Amino acid sequence: MDFLPIKFTFKFLELFITGLFMVSPVLLFLGGILCLLAKITCRIEKWQSFTKSLYFTFITALTVGYGKTVPSSGWGRFLSVVSGFIGVILTGVIVSVALNSVMISWQATHDTPMEASIEAELESLENTAFHSGKQSAALADSAAADSIDSLSVQVDSLRN
Repeated sequence: MDFLPIKFTFKFLELFITGLFMVSPVLLFLGGILCLLAKITCRIEKWQSFTKSLYFTFITALTVGYGKTVPSSGWGRFLSVVSGFIGVILTGVIVSVALNSVMISWQATHDTPMEASIEAELESLENTAFHSGKQSAALADSAAADSIDSLSVQVDSLRN
């Protein structure tokens, strides 16, 4: 018995972890920017604890926004917007790695020789239908031209 869902899951996890490893410099860079923004926000807002600022920055970046901690200055609010944009980019990178992993895992586990032969047969049938459609269209065009010629002869005879 073939355990296709299990094969798919393991392939997905393998590709997802590998993909995250491959984009880890980008993830670390964006995470570093968020930590820097947390440090700047902590100083601007004069918060006592860096962990409070780090919590606020990452909750904002992840677009959760509990509202327990809010900046009161204009610069603090601006930095929270920047944190939100960076969080959207960070989330987009992770989602794109996940989607790519799903697509490749699906192709690797579901493209079997049987499916390939069925797809090849369908493609050959479509090509045959397409080419015969071209021939029948050419015949229809010539028949239409003949009927137009005969109509124009009839119109000319009626005028005379």
